[in-house]
Order: sequence, then C-alpha cells, then structure tokens
Amino acid sequence: MTTTRGRGRARAANATTTTTTRHRRRHRAVRARASEDANEASERTTTTTTTTTTKVVVLGGTGRVGSATAAALVRGANGGVEVTLGGRSRERDAEAKARHRGLANASFVEVDVCDKASVTRAIQGADLVINTAGPFQRRKSCAALEAALESGVKYLDVCDDASYGAEAKKLSEKAKAAGVAAITCAGIYPGVSNLMARDIVESMKAEFRATEENEGKEPEVEYVLYNYFTAGSGGVGTTILATSYLLCGEDVVCWEDGQRIVEKPASQRKVVDFGKGVGRREVFLYNLPEVASTREIFGARTVKARFGTSPGIWNGAMVAIANLVPKSLLENQDAMKGLANFSAPIVRSVDAIVGETTSIRVDVKLKDGKQSVGLYTHPRLSECVGTCTASFATAMLNGECAPGVWYPEEVEAISDRDALFERAKEGTSLFALNQAPWMVESKPVNLGFGLYWT
Repeated sequence: MTTTRGRGRARAANATTTTTTRHRRRHRAVRARASEDANEASERTTTTTTTTTTKVVVLGGTGRVGSATAAALVRGANGGVEVTLGGRSRERDAEAKARHRGLANASFVEVDVCDKASVTRAIQGADLVINTAGPFQRRKSCAALEAALESGVKYLDVCDDASYGAEAKKLSEKAKAAGVAAITCAGIYPGVSNLMARDIVESMKAEFRATEENEGKEPEVEYVLYNYFTAGSGGVGTTILATSYLLCGEDVVCWEDGQRIVEKPASQRKVVDFGKGVGRREVFLYNLPEVASTREIFGARTVKARFGTSPGIWNGAMVAIANLVPKSLLENQDAMKGLANFSAPIVRSVDAIVGETTSIRVDVKLKDGKQSVGLYTHPRLSECVGTCTASFATAMLNGECAPGVWYPEEVEAISDRDALFERAKEGTSLFALNQAPWMVESKPVNLGFGLYWT
C-alpha cells in the first residue's frame, strides 16, 4: 500500500494534530448513540475513580511493559492509585523500581500468571488487574482473566495474540453474569490503534449519512489497514523480541475483498508513509488480533496488519527466520525466549543508533471511495506503551467499561474515547485523526547525490 502518489503534502499535520473541532461537533450525536448502551451498563456497576485511592495489581509488573504501565498510572493518578507489581522474583522488582522512581512505594507480590490460584491470591482486594505478562502466544489458558472474573476484579490485558484474544472473548457472558468489566488486546497496538480505527469509521459514516442522497443508507467499510513501525527493538525488553520470533511461526489470517485468506508470516512487503519524522518504511504481514476483531465489529471487506522495523537488516532477518527455521521450533515458547535472550545484546547495540521511535498508521476506506488516515508517532516506545496501557486502565477505573469481555474498538469497552486519546497522546510528536492521506504524508528533503531525508 504505497501512499506516495503525487498528491499535496501535509499542511495540517503537526506535533499535536487532533481531530478537528468541526469533526467533533459533527459526530458528537453519533458517539452519544454509540456509547449509550455502555454507559447504561456501566451505571449498574460500582464506579471507581482515581480521585480516591484504588488498588491496581500489574501482572508482569517487573517487566519493561508492566513497569512502564505502573509508572504511568501512578504519575497520572497523583497519588490516587496504590500499585502492586506482580512478578516472579524480587530481584526484578528492584530493577523495575530503579528504572522508574515513581514506583518506589509500590509493593511486590510473587505470582505465576498461568496459575489461577496464584493470581487469585495476588489480586485479592484489588479494583483492577492489568496483565502485561507476555508472551501471550501459545498460552493454553486465560488463567488471569478467569481469576479476575471469579474474584470480581476488573481486568485489562495487553495481549497481542489472536488466539488468546479469541479465548478471552469466550468468557464475555461469564463476565457479564459476574458484573465484571474486562478488555483484552489493549495497549498501544493493538489498543489505541483499534480506537483510532473506530473513530475514523464512525466519522466517515456520519459524513456519509449527512449527505442528502445517502439518507437511510448504511455505508460499507471497504478496508481497514493497520501498519506499525518501531525503530530497533523499541527498548522494551526481551519479551517483545520473543513475541516477534513467535509470530514468525504463525500463519497470517487476514481478509481480502470479503474472503478469509491465509498468508505466510513476514510476507507481502509494502512501503508505507508514516508521516513527518518517520517517513516511508517497509512493513510485512503478521498475525495480529486486531484483524479478526475489526472484521467482526466493522464488517470491513479487507483487513490486514503489517509491522516493520529498522534498520532493514532486522526485517530481512525476520523474513529469514519465518522461512528457514522449522515451524515446530518457532512454536516453542521456551526456545524463542532463549533466542530473544541471546539476540538482545546485539539488537540493543543497534538500538543506541536507531532509537526507539514508534508509529501507527490506520487507513480506512468506505465503499463510496472516501479514505481517511490516522497517525500516532512517539519518540520512545518504552514510554508510550505504558502511557497507552495506563490510559485504558484509567478509563476502566473511571467506570467507562461495561461488564463483559471486550475488544478495545467495541462501543462497550470505552465510553469516552476522546478522553482516552488525550491521555494516550502524551509525549507524541504526531497525532492525527480523520485526515486525508495527502495531509499527513511526509515530504522528502533532497540531500543531493540521489539521497533523500524524510
């Protein structure tokens, strides 16, 4: 999906670009209708806000993603949240607190995230449990979610595995019966990316319906395309590396023109423009959960998710791993954790050069031909992954999620999407929604001798 055709260049995209006030006014009524059911359901539950002290347990809280999430939650709550870091060792607890001074007063609990009894003990008396303990690939049960539902504790996870997300969704009726709100596959991507897609779809549909000749018609979503880029490893630790290797062993399920298709992982290379500061980057197909949820919720005829990194040699390495390493080995979580630990020093040595900028591009097109784009770019993935996850946590603590297990883009998951965006975009260099592609694409600078900088 090359988006470098000779259109205009970005006139409006800047460091704090958001959906325009005109868009917000136009679609306020649509959002009110879309979130009405979620609000009514939320009112039947106890509303807990971060203005009073609440208890949050972060499973995997001693890891990079978990500790960043806990730190962001504490920072945003101004002392209103008591955080417990759940992990396997106190040594890693000390490391987490050394990385984040704001966690100095956080308590620690030893926990095995795959053992329901262990999780149940760890979350007693909690208002919310956040599961950041990956990798989620090849996990055989949703033990943490089951423990939360049985304990009456709200639940949030950062799952990036399609199979795990689908298993979590099967527990939705149980969650409703228990009056427990839960969101799976939330964080930065999937998570904020899904909400960006929801915002764009709703805005485009509202604009379609506002036209007199379309009165009474329901527009069809032709495609939703998710594209992600992160420089190097993103500074978020070996778990993300292990996840990447595990994804190299998963067939990619996606949708094309209404048909379910299966492709090889790390395939179908595309060059995508991520806008100012990132520019055009190569991305490849991977099996990610937002594809299935987007197809189910929006009915989009084509849905695909691609990811790429830099330098390009890492993309080449992932392609080689996907094609040359035996699938049985790629499906072995312990083996991929070992490979991640082995390769981490090499990857981090390059990280020092390329940085950890991350970017999301979401493209939506209606069948009538209109297309809109959303962009999210942050200079440090290790920070924004925590900020985005904490944004979902704050929304849940504020009672914005209805009982049940939801994907982020479902209307029952988040009743105030604008407020979540305001929290999630902290520190971004670019955040844009509902923009024409030409408004956000980068303009290359000619350095001479055939070299360009974007």
